Amino acid sequence: MDPTLSVSLLPLPAASLTESIAGLLRERIVGGQFEPGERLVEAEMARQLQISRGPVREALAQLRAEGLVIERPRRGSFVAELTMDDVREIYELRAALEGRAARLLIERDDRAALAALGVIIEAMKAATETDEREGFADLDTRFHAELCRLSGNRRLHAAFVQQSGLLSVFLRMEIKTQYRTLSGLLDEHIELFEDLSSGDGQRAEAGCDRHMREALERVTSMLGHST
Repeated sequence: MDPTLSVSLLPLPAASLTESIAGLLRERIVGGQFEPGERLVEAEMARQLQISRGPVREALAQLRAEGLVIERPRRGSFVAELTMDDVREIYELRAALEGRAARLLIERDDRAALAALGVIIEAMKAATETDEREGFADLDTRFHAELCRLSGNRRLHAAFVQQSGLLSVFLRMEIKTQYRTLSGLLDEHIELFEDLSSGDGQRAEAGCDRHMREALERVTSMLGHST
């Protein structure tokens, strides 16, 4: 008989099942509700979620690609240990991707792309005024994803998307635990947008690097206090 999972999983809506399951498991793993080394049993998860095993299997494959789950031959899927070195590497990769995206965006001199990023900044201002943290987190993720997409480099954008789920979890945890208000985080994004709007590729790349270093510092502090 399959072992019972230590964390109860509620049923999910039918739409985007694989993404929904991956998001749910990702949050539980990063949040420490699933322990490193804990077995993730497809049949038990499918039973709790009241779905077939196919979407669960696909979600686990996605998490393996992100390094959150490991596969052991003939034994199944297990929660990987997410170390501080792993977190640093994720943010260093993000800094490299976004720094290059910023350079490409400026080289293209795409005013419409900058205007699209500006619209997101305005929405972030509105979310800050109402302290809408979930909405702000969505906009934050969207801003960085759009920066990579608008670079025009499809492979660069795809590499960002592969890490975006995990980054989104870190961001949501950060917003919930590290801020009394959202104004400081908004100011960081306004400064980054000004760097991108400067037309100076070196300044924009440095701005992305600074933004990622600040985010990494907060996330490592947050995870350090939670362990």
